[in-house]
Amino acid sequence: MLFVDQISMNNTPNTLQTFPAVKPNPNVIFRRLGEEVVLFNLETDHFYELNGTAARFWELLHAGRDSTEVCKQMLEDFAVDSDELVKEAKDFLVQLRREDLIAVDE
Repeated sequence: MLFVDQISMNNTPNTLQTFPAVKPNPNVIFRRLGEEVVLFNLETDHFYELNGTAARFWELLHAGRDSTEVCKQMLEDFAVDSDELVKEAKDFLVQLRREDLIAVDE
């Protein structure tokens, strides 16, 4: 469901609280291209392509929403099971962090 070219998503509703304050890395720029979003990390020179659902997730993060608010909005925007969404969101956040696309205040 949520994906990027080098990123995908996976865990349970309570584990999203592992990421209380998530924000995009200021060295990552993005642009929406149709249904997708392209991210470019200025520090690593890597591009990432997010599909429609991952693109929406990124836009909500970029708008300043925390991971819980993002998931609530995603449940309104997409026909998806809440447990499945949280599993995918958790994995997606882990992968975004691994690629240094987000910063996490723990």
